Amino acid sequence: MRNEGKLLTHPAILREVWGPAYGEESNYLHVYVSHLRRKIEPDPTRPRYLLTEPGVGYRLVDPEAPAAPR
Repeated sequence: MRNEGKLLTHPAILREVWGPAYGEESNYLHVYVSHLRRKIEPDPTRPRYLLTEPGVGYRLVDPEAPAAPR
């Protein structure tokens, strides 16, 4: 939550959550995000809160908040 709206790269998330040895283990991250979406999204197939930035990472957003410039 402290990074709401910020784009976080796959390696950065992996290092923060699982440690430096997992910086390239993106399969862990994809599975975890899928489980998290099932818990927080009204429709996990059409995410509103946890957005994928293809090839880069993920962004946690509040769809009700005013759009911030990127």
